[in-house]
Order: sequence, then structure tokens, then C-alpha cells
Amino acid sequence: MTDLIRNYTYSRTLVKKRIEELLAMRHSLHERGEALRAEQLDLDRRIRLLYTEQLELTEIIVHLTSCQRRRNDSVEA
Repeated sequence: MTDLIRNYTYSRTLVKKRIEELLAMRHSLHERGEALRAEQLDLDRRIRLLYTEQLELTEIIVHLTSCQRRRNDSVEA
């Protein structure tokens, strides 16, 4: 269970990093007046999808952590 939590946490970190990269790219394109290019790359949709994925990963981590805690509590009792 600990490995699962660690893997999901790592995945969430990668997703967060990718969101930051895409936000920087979108900002850079808008600053250079290339908003059309940002639309062509569909950056807003991709960023929204990654935020959704990040939220889902967080929910999974919380659930797995809760299950692990309950299992540990039942073993100790």
C-alpha cells in the first residue's frame, strides 16, 4: 500500500510539473502576441484536463492513506 501511495504521489508531482510548463508556455505565447498558437495547441483544454487528473490523484492518495491508516489501527487493536 505504501508503494502505491508513493507512486500516486510521484505521478501527481509529474502532473503538477506539466501544468506549470503548459501555463508558462501559454503565458509566453500570449506575451509574444501568439494567442492563436496557444489555441491551436489547445493549451487551455490540456491544462484543465491535467488539473482534473491532479485532483483525482489527490483523491486516490487520500483514500489509500485512509485505508492504510484504518488497517494499521485494526492491527494495533
